[in-house]
Amino acid sequence: MDIITLHPTIKDYSWGSRDHLPSLFHYKSDGQPQAEAWFGTHPDGPARLDDGRTLDQVLDHPLPFMLKVLAVNTPLSLHVHPDEAQVEAGWKREAPLRKAGADRKGLDYKDQGVKAELFHALSPSTLLVGLRAAEDMRQHLSRLLPRSFEPVFSAKLTSRGIIKTLFKLDEGSVAALCDEFLSSLEGEEVRRSGLFLTERGIAERLFSLQGPCPAVLMPYLMNIVHLRPGEAVLIDSGTLHSYIHGFGIELEDSSDNEVRLALGDHHQDPDEALRIMNYDEHFQGKAQGIEDRFLRQVFHGPRWSLALLPSGSYDIPGEGPQVLLCTEGRVRVGTGARHLVLGEGACCYIPASNEGYHVRVGGKAFQALL
Repeated sequence: MDIITLHPTIKDYSWGSRDHLPSLFHYKSDGQPQAEAWFGTHPDGPARLDDGRTLDQVLDHPLPFMLKVLAVNTPLSLHVHPDEAQVEAGWKREAPLRKAGADRKGLDYKDQGVKAELFHALSPSTLLVGLRAAEDMRQHLSRLLPRSFEPVFSAKLTSRGIIKTLFKLDEGSVAALCDEFLSSLEGEEVRRSGLFLTERGIAERLFSLQGPCPAVLMPYLMNIVHLRPGEAVLIDSGTLHSYIHGFGIELEDSSDNEVRLALGDHHQDPDEALRIMNYDEHFQGKAQGIEDRFLRQVFHGPRWSLALLPSGSYDIPGEGPQVLLCTEGRVRVGTGARHLVLGEGACCYIPASNEGYHVRVGGKAFQALL
């Protein structure tokens, strides 16, 4: 069994942190935002080996998942991942654009992969995940928009109707709505437990970054999910979401398909996002880890799983391909004399094999597996 040391591709998106990734991976910050570290074979950012080759160059087939570390300093876009049927239709629809040489950054469907993701917090983190029930939306809007609620929303009181109405308003109407909305927030709590922004805190944060836009109202129309370190959330295809702030491990399908509704400085397609998002599915709560027979805490996704390995020794039989990342202390992984020692921020690829192996953790490690 040849275990391979991996080095991530770092993505310097504008919403990233200047400190989190350099601190974990022990490289000098250049003062610019560093948002994501990718460990996988996706062509937009494959992991690298010690000899400079990329992981996709040494594997016979691409990894079906990608392990990431996310460092979120300012809110990401409100976006949704398409399901299998939507990817198939969207990929076909954008084929003429790809053939004409269109920049992939301006496309909704950058590959042919379906996508779900699981986020495990390493620091206090806040996300918007999925829509609230229509009745909750109506109560918040009628309270915070005493003048505008009836004339703007009264004919569209379902979840679908409220969201589509809001995002179809012209700029002048949105500006007036935001003005009334923000003036109604006085007296609302801004922070909870000293750690987490409330609905008001997030709304005012979004307004300070984006100005008047429909997304400013979304903290009152979506579920706010506060994660303490060690807690996780699973986001499936079709679920509208945004990362507001935080630092953590993300495991997802090896796809970069996301259709953006609002916020951020990347390509947006509100019409397509409104068309493919799920208006009826309501948030089911935080993901629960289950201890497996090897004493790993495992969070299951639809096609892969993320395992947390706290300090201890683990005898693991042969499994499918895995990626193992040390986030604290040291990890020794291998078989007998053939082993690697990983320090904080170090990562390795473990190929599919019938041969078992041993992991000794003094700290904390995460394992992506099928």
